[in-house]
Amino acid sequence: MKFKITRKLHSSLLEYAEPAREERDYAYAETPIGVVTLTRSPSKSNSPDALANKHEDWKLLLNGESRMMIKEIAAPGYPARSRLRTGVDATICGTSCRIRAGGALRPSRRFFETKFPDSSTIRFHTNGLNIELEGPDGHTAGKRSAGKWQMNALDTPEFFAVCLFEIGDFDYFLSSPLLTLF
Repeated sequence: MKFKITRKLHSSLLEYAEPAREERDYAYAETPIGVVTLTRSPSKSNSPDALANKHEDWKLLLNGESRMMIKEIAAPGYPARSRLRTGVDATICGTSCRIRAGGALRPSRRFFETKFPDSSTIRFHTNGLNIELEGPDGHTAGKRSAGKWQMNALDTPEFFAVCLFEIGDFDYFLSSPLLTLF
């Protein structure tokens, strides 16, 4: 099934990029199985790092029901990208995992991945101009070409990883760092 996920904001882009002061909906996207909403709230952690860097907790809701939780990430943009380089803990469809990402000049070293305790991994990587999603079994679970995703399995951890990737605007990690210069 082919579908497009386009992030729409509940507020201005400036307000979206600021750290969350209270729990509320910040963005949403319409998908084939319903509306996925990004809810952000200040982190419940009182560590000095969390307070100084204004860590947040993110939730992805499918039609109002929580499907994904990410702990101690930061506001969208550069702060969140910085946290993803070191990795953040998350829960997808009731399964705990760790989300990491890395950008590099060399295309083979660019990635956005979700690692589960059983050593399975959902990984995004580039293939020419397309982005491919490698499922836990090592086979291609989805592909983005011309802005549209093609996936067979919806309502799976892979699908919610795609939603986070698109709503969080994390394709930054898969593009060339030279593009940020221009």
